[in-house]
Amino acid sequence: MRTAVIFNYNSKFISHIVKTINRYNFLYPKKAFSIYVCDAKDFSKESLAGPADIIIHSGGDGRPVIEDVKGVPRFYICHSHQWKAKTEGGRVVRLKDYIRRVQTIDVLGNDEILGKKGKMPIMQYHRLAVTNSPRYAKILATSRAIDKDGEEIEVIEALKYPNESVSVQGHPEEGAAAHIFYNFFDKADRESKEKQNT
Repeated sequence: MRTAVIFNYNSKFISHIVKTINRYNFLYPKKAFSIYVCDAKDFSKESLAGPADIIIHSGGDGRPVIEDVKGVPRFYICHSHQWKAKTEGGRVVRLKDYIRRVQTIDVLGNDEILGKKGKMPIMQYHRLAVTNSPRYAKILATSRAIDKDGEEIEVIEALKYPNESVSVQGHPEEGAAAHIFYNFFDKADRESKEKQNT
C-alpha cells in the first residue's frame, strides 16, 4: 500500500482531505493509500515524517516544512500554494476582500490533473493570491480578482512544477473539484510503476 503524508498547517479542512483520500481508496482499492497526518508545526522537514509516495501540504497558516524528500510528487493547497510560489520566486498580493465561495476558474489547457480546458468551479477561502509565477512553473489556471488597491488583477489559481508537483489556490477537498485529487493520485501511481519498470 502506498503512503500519503499530509502536513497540516492548522487547516480547518484536514478531515475533508482525509475523506477525499478514503473515497479514492474505496473506489480504487488496488491503488489505495495509507494516510499519515502530521501537524506541520512539529516537523522542521519532510523526511522526519518517514517514507512517502505522495506529500500533501494543506491550506491554513504557519511556517512551511522544509522540502527535503527527493523524487516524491507534492500537492499544495491554498496557503501552501502561496508560500510555494513565493519561495520559488513568484509574487503574492493581498486582495480587497476575503474570498469565501465557489469560484469559477479558467483552466488554460487540457491537463492531466485539472482536466479539460475551460471553466471549472472550485471552493475558495483566501485573502492572499499569487499574481506572478515562479520562472520555471507552468500556469495551469487563472481567475480575476480585485487587489487591496482596488485594481482588477489576474490571479494564478494553479501551477505545475518541473518535478510534477502541483499547487492550487482553491480547495479540491471541498467537493466541487475532487477530480483534481483523483487525477493527481492516478498520475503518481503511473509514475511510480514506470520507475519500478526501468
